[in-house]
Amino acid sequence: MKTSKFLCWISMMLLTVSIVLTSCEAENDDFVSEESLVTPDSISNSEYGPKAAASIVNEKVYRYYAGGSLSLHTYRTQSGTGSAIGTYEGVAFTTPVSSTSTGFDRNKYNVLYFMIHPQNKDFIMTTSGTEFWNLRRQGWKNVTRKYVLIQKSSGNGTVKLYRFYDTANSDHLFTKSYSEGVNAGLAYEGVVGWVK
Repeated sequence: MKTSKFLCWISMMLLTVSIVLTSCEAENDDFVSEESLVTPDSISNSEYGPKAAASIVNEKVYRYYAGGSLSLHTYRTQSGTGSAIGTYEGVAFTTPVSSTSTGFDRNKYNVLYFMIHPQNKDFIMTTSGTEFWNLRRQGWKNVTRKYVLIQKSSGNGTVKLYRFYDTANSDHLFTKSYSEGVNAGLAYEGVVGWVK
């Protein structure tokens, strides 16, 4: 009788442990802890202005598209900031990326934040801390893993990065081609910054 109870207890413990371990698994392979993500608060005001040279590299930002009823454009850097949902469409643009919040000139660059809708219905890149926090309060997921930089003005062979919105499908398009957004019948929302 004691052996039977002991085996039953061991079985229950193993089942409990397996349930706990299964429930603790990440949603996907891209899981990153919230503390390691870049937010407007991760850049202190004391760091503004030119700094010593940082580890800044130019990275390609790839564009993906999930068509059909989803109609979603997503973007992902070479180092993994962003999301890659749908079919690869090509390189959207190239821009500097830093692994630290220091070492780049904040008079020249804004940090570009990557955000995805909680049900993967839309994807936004923004330089606005206000927009970032408004989206977070609405449940949007921050997928910014490094300091993706975007020039505040033209120079060094850069071109404008345009932001468009598809009101019919709740989808944002980011493109270097103004005519691409206009020809697709999308609403123009402005220039995000300057990229290569």
